[in-house]
Amino acid sequence: MFTGISVVISCYNGGASLPATLARLKSQRRPGFPWEVIVVDHASTDDGAEMALSCWKEGLADLRVFREPRSRARYPRERGLVEAKYDFVALIDDDSWLAPDWLVLAYEIFKNDSALGAVGSICEPVFEVPVPDWFSEFHRAYGVLTDADLEQCEKPTEHLEGPGLCVRRQAWTQLMQGGFRSLLNGRWGGRPPWSGDTELTLAIRLAGWTLRVEPRMRLQRRMSARDLRWGSFRRLRRRHEASQALLDAYSTHSLAMSMSFKQRLGQLWWCQVGRSLLKLIRRPDAVLAALISDGENRQEVIEVEKWFGRMLGMLRLRGKYRWARRHIRYAPWRLRRREEYLRRPRESRAQS
Repeated sequence: MFTGISVVISCYNGGASLPATLARLKSQRRPGFPWEVIVVDHASTDDGAEMALSCWKEGLADLRVFREPRSRARYPRERGLVEAKYDFVALIDDDSWLAPDWLVLAYEIFKNDSALGAVGSICEPVFEVPVPDWFSEFHRAYGVLTDADLEQCEKPTEHLEGPGLCVRRQAWTQLMQGGFRSLLNGRWGGRPPWSGDTELTLAIRLAGWTLRVEPRMRLQRRMSARDLRWGSFRRLRRRHEASQALLDAYSTHSLAMSMSFKQRLGQLWWCQVGRSLLKLIRRPDAVLAALISDGENRQEVIEVEKWFGRMLGMLRLRGKYRWARRHIRYAPWRLRRREEYLRRPRESRAQS
């Protein structure tokens, strides 16, 4: 592994958006370290991959294109991490535009903090259409993170999400060597492409690394007209909550080794379904508004989608919900020390 940055761009039918993303990469301040661009085209039906090669002529770094036939959201990220040849891996989407000093800042931050496993960025939206009234309330669902959001965070960073994530490849390798496998899979259609980043960074933190958001690292994300439709957002919220049910396994509550009877009861999927159903029963007006109208600009309608999505997720998971929580609680990559994974094979044999 070489010291530098690999920029992994997840591309799905990105023929219209990829040229602008690559143009921003071309305008990066010339770094004093090697870097590369990896475009992972996953199950696209357009010529985005070929366009990437034609757009990158006279680029400042090597560009490689890989076609990932599996369309599940986590696979492009994983393929990029496997193919990356440098120590630090930036994960962005084909509609994300990095600021000119993004690569230089990411490199300096990792080099100055050897315990840092992943770093996130400030993400600002760029709109193609007039901004709907509800967007400011729910912008975090789109991976948008503003300076105001960061200032309001009072707790230490537990996970990172959204475009503009940069991961220390050593931390990811440690997880893989310890048997880590993502719980999320392709059944959860419609969730954001970076939702797998939440699970990845949760695991990185539990494996002993630190996380942070660096306000100097900035990027923009293009928001299309389709993204900003209220109906699309409602479906996105519902499907996202269904997939996030599995991530209960990474919570501090779930990882407690000694649990009371009430906590053990909470591991049962039907108990979780009952809790979600009870919350819906307590909000009959909101449920009715969600059923008979679009409920635009109404926060309670989104709350209904949240609990309905969670209930659907539990009904799909059933017994796997309890298994997932036990699986993460006793995962070897979480229980063993970080140094054990980083020991070279010859050193291990010499000490045995």
